[in-house]
Amino acid sequence: MAEPSNPHSVPGENPDPSSPAVAEEEEGGAPSGGLPVLKWTKASFDNLMNNVQMPQEYGVVYPQEGDTGADAPAGYVTMWADFFGDCNLRLPLTVFVAEILEWYKIHISQLSPFGMIRVRNFEYTFRALGMEPTGGDFRRFYQMTVHTRFFSFYQQHGSPRMMVPPKGITKWKTKFFYIRAAAVTAKMTFRNVTDMIITETISVPRVDTVDWFPRLRIIGWKKNEQLAVVGAADDADKDE
Repeated sequence: MAEPSNPHSVPGENPDPSSPAVAEEEEGGAPSGGLPVLKWTKASFDNLMNNVQMPQEYGVVYPQEGDTGADAPAGYVTMWADFFGDCNLRLPLTVFVAEILEWYKIHISQLSPFGMIRVRNFEYTFRALGMEPTGGDFRRFYQMTVHTRFFSFYQQHGSPRMMVPPKGITKWKTKFFYIRAAAVTAKMTFRNVTDMIITETISVPRVDTVDWFPRLRIIGWKKNEQLAVVGAADDADKDE
């Protein structure tokens, strides 16, 4: 894995600096500006692999002492452990997750858990309502951003609120493992974080623009004992 370089700064690109999500994304950095070293026990790794029932053919590897997320061996990619907790990512990737990675031309290891949880929440929301999620519809709600050298997404101004960012994802850059690249079924590329990010121009959803808008509901998130996040549609008349 190649460590992302320093991000650029574009007005309005990043979330409000006072938001919990930004504060948590800044945790776990290294004084030199690089990625922090592994601070995740082998026992925790084994427990996660058992809980998510990771197939042996994916060849997951626990990092060596002193490794960072940029040290994946040849033929392997870095996976952030929190992808498989609050974000509820599972392999193989769904078509929707692969579509997002390919559309934005980013490598899965360049996406922060804060970005992944928005992708997965969007997918679960649509599927819970019997709708097929698409990258085009995702772009009606979210704008890609870059923060602390990783890509994420923030809510498009004026779009309906999809979720409240979690407050429990901390020090995620120190908890990672390696997995065979072949296990990630998406055409990924490493995107330089200094590249220009195009502002989305797709109109936000409204009753008069998309037929599924009246069915949209915020999905509540709960973590079960197996570290999987499940969604339950809120009542139609319930405030967010």
